[in-house]
Amino acid sequence: MNIYNQIPALKATAIALGCFDGIHLGHRAVIDKLNTPEAESLDKAVFSFADGPAFKKGAESIASFDDKCSILNEMGVSELILPSFDSVKDYPPKAFFRNILIKKLDARLLVCGENYRFGQYAAGDADMLRELCEAQGIGCIVVPSVMYGGEIISSSRIRSALTKGDVQAAAKMLGRQFSYCLEVVHGRKLGRQLGTPTINQYFPEDFLIPAFGVYASVTEVDGTRYPSVTNIGVKPTVGSNKPLSETWIIGCNEDLYGQFIRVSLISYMRKEFKFSSIEILKQAIHDDSIKSISLTADYLNDEVTDWIQN
Repeated sequence: MNIYNQIPALKATAIALGCFDGIHLGHRAVIDKLNTPEAESLDKAVFSFADGPAFKKGAESIASFDDKCSILNEMGVSELILPSFDSVKDYPPKAFFRNILIKKLDARLLVCGENYRFGQYAAGDADMLRELCEAQGIGCIVVPSVMYGGEIISSSRIRSALTKGDVQAAAKMLGRQFSYCLEVVHGRKLGRQLGTPTINQYFPEDFLIPAFGVYASVTEVDGTRYPSVTNIGVKPTVGSNKPLSETWIIGCNEDLYGQFIRVSLISYMRKEFKFSSIEILKQAIHDDSIKSISLTADYLNDEVTDWIQN
């Protein structure tokens, strides 16, 4: 997939228009239309922004850039266009349509969600885009919003669910488990002393940190997925200088320092809290592991009993 930070000159494209900051089910519904018969002979492109109002401070990322690119590539997108918002924000809607979508990108089919806005002051909407396309003689598909729980799926709803620890609702809106692939860094190695060696991973500053607590998780190492227990927070019993993800990968004792390891959160199990002793903490970790093995069984091909640690 080609990635552009400026608007390129392309030929014969089908373009999905939108923010696509989380690539959730609503976003996927729009992008999927690039694979319809009308777009069969066209170059599949996504037009979004690298910044702008949708990426304002406080709207932390719910998917890394690499993960978003991987998903788009799997969906058949060959061109990802990410200009800065400032470079196009002053175009009135009709000028944006004519000068960028038609002249520069040679759009033959445009796809957007029903709430799509474009042009200066967001003055253009999906109805205007449809009218402009009809006048130009090119295709236009306006995709209805995708619903969950009686409300429109949005990145802000997913962020809200994650900050409450509701990773199951987040997964239903994302169409996949909420996950992160981060570098494993050195910790205090207390888990190893307790017989539960853990991996420590720090979140990027712009990445959303889910609710502090203990999660049943699935961790992938060298193509193998393991049940795991993940604590997100500041490890109140032993202390941490900033929030991190600490995961005990049940059944895996490999040295993973320096590797980028993917952790998928399956279910919130309990709040994190300070234990009165290391022995009580050790027992809690063991209890968490048994619960996690049960909760992650549906996500793994291996027999659950294979992972029980005596």
